[in-house]
Amino acid sequence: MALYIHALYTAIMMSMDRPYYKEPVFRPPSEADSLLIQATEGCTHKCTFCISNFGKKYIVRPVEEIKLDIDAAKRIHGPNVHRVFFLDGNAMSMPFDALLEITKHARETFPRLERVGVYACGEDVLNKTDQQLLALADAGLGIAYVGLESGDAEILKEVNKRTTPEQLVHAARKLMRSGITFSGTIILGIAGTDLKKSHDHAINTARMISQMNPDDNQTWYIGALTLMIPPHTAISTNVKAGRFQPMDEVQIVGELKTLIENIDDSVHDCIFRSNHASNYLVLKGILANEKQALLDQIDSALANPSRYLRPEFYRGL
Repeated sequence: MALYIHALYTAIMMSMDRPYYKEPVFRPPSEADSLLIQATEGCTHKCTFCISNFGKKYIVRPVEEIKLDIDAAKRIHGPNVHRVFFLDGNAMSMPFDALLEITKHARETFPRLERVGVYACGEDVLNKTDQQLLALADAGLGIAYVGLESGDAEILKEVNKRTTPEQLVHAARKLMRSGITFSGTIILGIAGTDLKKSHDHAINTARMISQMNPDDNQTWYIGALTLMIPPHTAISTNVKAGRFQPMDEVQIVGELKTLIENIDDSVHDCIFRSNHASNYLVLKGILANEKQALLDQIDSALANPSRYLRPEFYRGL
């Protein structure tokens, strides 16, 4: 039966001559020009705030089907693809052998390929050995985007994450030691209007980021997103029931200030960004060199919100 299904899929793909995608498709902003290949569907997590994989069942697609999609993409786009991104919510969750095989196939198919990227959860990284990560890096896996969300243990539990801040630090440093670029995202406003929880979220997240600082000089990224309340999510249900009260834009920017202020000055080679469409204030800078400049921009925005903060209708996922 499995051989029959694979043969049928092969025939369909050859006749359609295009890769398969499970809608809706989400990818990091920095992968806008990348070839997207569906390696998994859905995500192993069901975070309270996430709409990206709503309604999708998590599956790992057969390796041969993924390789056929890569081949079909070459027929469409030619051999000069520079970047590939493996969908879906955390393709790093794939078994090592499968992820290694499709990464190698992408590099063999596109000789000018600079890197392959994936989304990852902390435990996806921790479940790979150091040797496996080194092999993936050698095959072409160049960047992993890890949803950190918060450095506060209680908030991580509340949003249905299965990792601790300590494990996230370990995962980040483990990726960087292997030569895979680490890009972590945190979420502003995820604590709601409870002032103590917001303060703890900012302080503990700053501490977590500081502890991720690699031993050697290599570029890494922290991106701040701002909480959205998509319909049909658990957090939207909590808002309707009065169990969660979202922050306004000024409170969120104040939380951002506390976060940046408390990241250790010894952090090096970290590019901090809040340029996602969900953010009210767009920032970008190298923390070691431009921390004060980032704080000055925040102070200007807090002093004159109507001038510096993005209007609500400009925000989106």
